Amino acid sequence: PFGYGLSYTDFVLEIEEIKNNNINNLKLNLKITNIGNFSGKEVIQVYCQPPQRTAFGNPPRILTAYQKTNLLHPGESQNLEFTLIPVTAYDDSGITGHPHCEIIQKGTHQFYIGTDVRSAKFAAEIRIPETIVIAQKRQALAPVESFTRMTESGDDRQPVPVLDFDEEARILESLPEEYKRNSGINSENFNSENFSENKQKFQLADVKSGKISMREFIAQFSDPELAQLVRGEGMGSPRVTPGTASAFGGVSDALQAYGIPAACCSDGPSGMRMDCGTKAFSLPNGTLIAATFHPDLITELFTYLGLEMTANHVDCLLGPGMNLHRHPLNGRNFEYFSEDPYLTGTMAAAELKGLQQSGVTGTLKHFCANNQETNRHGLNSVISERALRELYLKGFEIAVKTGNATSIMTTYGAVNGLWTACSYDLCTEILRNEWGFRGIVMTDWWADLNRRGTAPNTEDFASMVRAQNDLYMVCADCVHHEDNILESLRNGSLTRAELQRNAANICEFLMHTHAMERLINSQDSENFVKIIHRPAEESLDDSPVIFYETKENSKFAFQLDLSEIRTEKNTNYAFGLNVRKTGWYEIAITASSTQSALAQIPMTLFIMGTASGTFTWNGTDGKPMTFSKKVPMFSKFNAIRLYFSQSGLHMRQITFRYLGEDVSPTGLIQD
Repeated sequence: PFGYGLSYTDFVLEIEEIKNNNINNLKLNLKITNIGNFSGKEVIQVYCQPPQRTAFGNPPRILTAYQKTNLLHPGESQNLEFTLIPVTAYDDSGITGHPHCEIIQKGTHQFYIGTDVRSAKFAAEIRIPETIVIAQKRQALAPVESFTRMTESGDDRQPVPVLDFDEEARILESLPEEYKRNSGINSENFNSENFSENKQKFQLADVKSGKISMREFIAQFSDPELAQLVRGEGMGSPRVTPGTASAFGGVSDALQAYGIPAACCSDGPSGMRMDCGTKAFSLPNGTLIAATFHPDLITELFTYLGLEMTANHVDCLLGPGMNLHRHPLNGRNFEYFSEDPYLTGTMAAAELKGLQQSGVTGTLKHFCANNQETNRHGLNSVISERALRELYLKGFEIAVKTGNATSIMTTYGAVNGLWTACSYDLCTEILRNEWGFRGIVMTDWWADLNRRGTAPNTEDFASMVRAQNDLYMVCADCVHHEDNILESLRNGSLTRAELQRNAANICEFLMHTHAMERLINSQDSENFVKIIHRPAEESLDDSPVIFYETKENSKFAFQLDLSEIRTEKNTNYAFGLNVRKTGWYEIAITASSTQSALAQIPMTLFIMGTASGTFTWNGTDGKPMTFSKKVPMFSKFNAIRLYFSQSGLHMRQITFRYLGEDVSPTGLIQD
C-alpha cells in the first residue's frame, strides 16, 4: 500500500495528547517506540477523510502530513507533533454554493495516523459547521469539451463545467503598461558620469546595485533585442558550460553589451548531464527520492548537487520532475516522485531548498499533466478544473509557495486544447496571479505552440510571450531566428509592453545567479568551489572546449587535425561543432598504431552525450587506417567527444562530410 516500507525492526505508535489549536485544527502528540531487535527509522503519516456521501464527492483518504523518525535503537522512543488541518477542495461547479472557490467543506473531517494508508488508524476528527471559503478564484484552465465525471456513489455521473468566459478579453484587460525611458532612476544613487563602464548603455549591474530600476533598464532595449532575450540558445551552446542543455539571457553580442550574463541550464532530475565528458554525480531517480519520505536528507543531497553545479558554472538544473504517477506506463514515471500531490510537492520543495542553499536552483517540470511519453508533442489532456487544482497542479503549487521556486518548464502537449506554453491561464492567471510566482517560465525543448483553435507549430512566439511563458527553448540562432514576434508587434497582436514584461522576468532571475556574480566579480568570486579528494586516476582535461564551424560548398564540411591529442587509457578529447547545415553527416576518423596485429584498441565517439559508435583498431604497423559512419546532427551546436578506453592509438584526423537531410544510416565502412 501507499506509504509502506520494509524494515528490519518493528514499531508501535501511541497517541500521547490531542488538544485544540484553534477551531479549525488540532495538535497531536505521538510517541513512537522501536520494539524490535534492530535499529531503524519509521515514517508516520497523517491522512484526512473529508466528509463522505455528499453531493460534492471526496476520496476516503488524503495524505496531509508525514514525518520520518530519527534512527531509533531497540527500546528507544521519539515524540512527534502533528497539526491536524482539514484538507481544502476546489468547487468548480458551485455545488457547495461557492463556485470557483477553494474551500474547507462543511461536515466531519476524520484523521487517521499510521505507517501506510491501509494500516492508518482513526485518531481524531474536526467538525466544520459551515463551509469555509479559503480563497475566491476565477475560472481558469477549464475544459472546452463537454464530458461527465463519476459521483461518489458511482451510480450516476455529473456534467463537468466548461469554459464560460472570454479568454482573449481576460488577456486584454490585464495588458501591462509599456516601460518608458527615464522613469526609474534612483536619484540618490545615480551618477550620470559613471553609472556604468559603458557610457552608452545602462548595465544590469546598475539594477542590481540599485542605481536604476528594472523598468528603466528594460526600457532601453530595441524590439529586436527584446525578441532575442526570450530565445534560449542550445543545445550545447558555446556561451556556457560545454555539453549542457542551453544558454539564456546574454545569448547575443547585443545583449551581452548590456551586461546580461548567459545563464546555463543542464539536465536533469537525476543530476547534471554533461555531454563533453565532464564527470558528474548520478543521483537517485525521483521515485526513489520520494520513497525516503525524508525531506531533510534530500535537502542535504541537493545542497551538494548545488555545489557541483556551481563548480561547473551551471545555474539552473532542469528538474525536479513533478508530474503524478497517473498511469504505470508513462515513460517519465522514473523522473517523477509519486502518485500523491502532497508528497510530490514537499519533495520538490526539499530539493529546491538544497539547491538554493548553494546559490543555484531547479526548474519544476513538466507544467502540467504530462501523463505519457508517447506522442507527448500531440497530447491534449482533457481535465476538469477541480482535478487540475486538487491533483495535477497541487504539487507545483506547494513547490512554488513553500519551495520558493523561481523557474518552471511547461510541457510539450496541451491541456484542454491549448498547448501549455501558450496558456495564459496556466502561466499567468494561476501561476503568477494566484500563487504569487516571481520567476521565469520556459518551454520544453523545441516545444509546439498554438492559439485557441489553431494547429500547433513552433513559430508562434507571440502567443507564448502573451501567455507569459518567458523563454523559448531552444533556438539555434537567437539573432536571426524565424518566429512571429516582430511581425506581431507591427500588426498589434502583441504589445511591446508584454515583451518587456517577459524580459524583466528573465533579467530579474539572472540578477540573482552565480552567472551574474561571475560577470561582476570574475572567477575569483566567493562562489568558486574547489573540488577535493578527486581520485588520482581520474584524468581530466581542464582546457576549454573549442567550437569549430562547418563549411559549405566544400568536399569536407569540417576537418580537424588530431595528431597532437592525448590518447592514454581512460582519457577524453572533446570539441564543439557549430553546424551550418543540419542533417546527416559522414564522420571519418583516421588513426594508426604500432602495436601487434592482434591488439584491440577501441575508441568511442559521443555526439551530444550519446554513444554514436565504437571503432576498434588493431596494430596497423604505423600506417593510417580510417573508419567512417553516418550519423545525424540536427542541432546547431554539437558536443563531440572521443573516449579512449585503451592506450596505443596515434590519432591523425577527423572529417565531417555533409550527406543531406534524409539519409538512411548504414554500418561502419573500413578503408
